[in-house]
Amino acid sequence: MALSFKRALVGAFLLCYTTTFAQQKNFVMRTINWGYKIVQGDSAKPKKKYFFIVPIISYKPETRWQLGISTSHFFRARNNDSITRPSVVRLNISYTQNNQLSIRPMFEVFTTNNKYSLRGLLQYSNFIENYWGIGNNTPELNKEKYSFNQYKANIKATRLIKKGVYLGLQLDYEKLYNIEHEIGSLMAVSNVTGVNGYYYFGLGPVFTLDNRNQIYFPTKGHIIDISASIRNKNSGSSSSFANITVDARKYVRLWNENVLAMQTFISFNDGDVPYRALGTLGNESYFRGYYFGRYRDKQEVSLQAELRKQIWGPLSMVTFGGLGNVASSPEKLNKFIKPMYGIGLRIKAIPREKINFRLDYARGNNGSQAFYVTLNEAF
Repeated sequence: MALSFKRALVGAFLLCYTTTFAQQKNFVMRTINWGYKIVQGDSAKPKKKYFFIVPIISYKPETRWQLGISTSHFFRARNNDSITRPSVVRLNISYTQNNQLSIRPMFEVFTTNNKYSLRGLLQYSNFIENYWGIGNNTPELNKEKYSFNQYKANIKATRLIKKGVYLGLQLDYEKLYNIEHEIGSLMAVSNVTGVNGYYYFGLGPVFTLDNRNQIYFPTKGHIIDISASIRNKNSGSSSSFANITVDARKYVRLWNENVLAMQTFISFNDGDVPYRALGTLGNESYFRGYYFGRYRDKQEVSLQAELRKQIWGPLSMVTFGGLGNVASSPEKLNKFIKPMYGIGLRIKAIPREKINFRLDYARGNNGSQAFYVTLNEAF
């Protein structure tokens, strides 16, 4: 009798706890859904445009504290059109404690029915950067600082020629000037092209195959983007060189909303290439976990995969890893291959458009590490 009473008491306690937890969980979800309704509207009257502001906060010895904002404006060329893909215009502005400034507008715009695609990056920088030299095995002792001013532009304009197939042109421009080196700098007296400034203007074709089911969080399909650019002294460049880049991505739905994403990135250069136009490891998207420019050379190949797993409600997590390298020629890419790996948290920002806030922590070899806070997936 006493045992039955204890069981009943425990059962009642568990029932109350479960009911209370469920109510709390429902309250949290109702609150979250109420917030999303403010951001994106409801199904009867969805919002047509979205605007986000994300703070930029970081600390590096060469810049000290860096503060700024990243603003993103999402929209569609035709309202309430599920065929036309969403477009985004983004502006990043940051300023450092050492009085450096970076202004970087970016955009990816699709016209009605995706007939035309316009992608691009514009940038002005007055910044300090670390330099280790050229090659895939440069020692940490080589590290030195230098400052520069930079104008940069890369624009890709393509037209839909059949379903999932785009063809067009790429225009790129860069000018690096006002280079200031440390006293006794080995970089300043090296014979590396562009260490005391350079400029180039390039033009070339772009070919894209794209059958992804979504832009910002694909769960199936692929995109293969192939572009080339030729820069010549006779057409406004300080040296003559050429580049071809291949960016291939594949997405596989595993179960529920869980996805395996894979990417191969290749950049091959030929000619008298300025050092900042070389293949480079270290990027918030292509090869996380390394300082941008830690390794540079004419040829670059990187592979990465990412498992994206839904956890609960607006939260999901990712684990990722990859291998990459740079080298002076393709046959040397198998020497000193670099690993990278990490984890990340995703928070849904606009569920209707599958847009997430992204927080990633990544590591590489020799203690290299980096942390990223931004919108949208890495690839």
